[in-house]
Amino acid sequence: MTRASALLFCLFSAASLLPVTARAETESEASAATGRPKIRLDQLTLPADLSGAKEFESHLRTTLKREARHADWGAGAGSKISYRFFVEQLELREEAGVLHVTCTALGRLPKGKSAKSHIVFGGDAHDRKKVVEHVLDIVARGVVTRLAELEKARRTP
Repeated sequence: MTRASALLFCLFSAASLLPVTARAETESEASAATGRPKIRLDQLTLPADLSGAKEFESHLRTTLKREARHADWGAGAGSKISYRFFVEQLELREEAGVLHVTCTALGRLPKGKSAKSHIVFGGDAHDRKKVVEHVLDIVARGVVTRLAELEKARRTP
């Protein structure tokens, strides 16, 4: 083997090792954040004057639990994250057989970070419960996803 071919062989061998070491570093970083953190809803508040509030609260708790489980919080299995969720506005208005739902929701993390979602949505007035639950699903998904992004950014160096 000539000196030039030996040098080329060393360069190709070294180049083939680079992606392996980079991959090993990312795998070790990923293994540090394996598992899911324990997510806890501290407080859930709905408007006091809302009719059927108990049913909507139950549905919203289920939705928040599902969305929190699916969100990427940037934390591992040993971490605990708590948040609060407030439905600030939930107005129902019916015009010509169409139910208009206006909803504003706010989520807060312990260190003062917050996320807010606002939606105006229309649907069949005969399916009042279904339309309101759909609106609550939308705002819950938006708020929880944004809170998870904020928490992940806080945890990432």
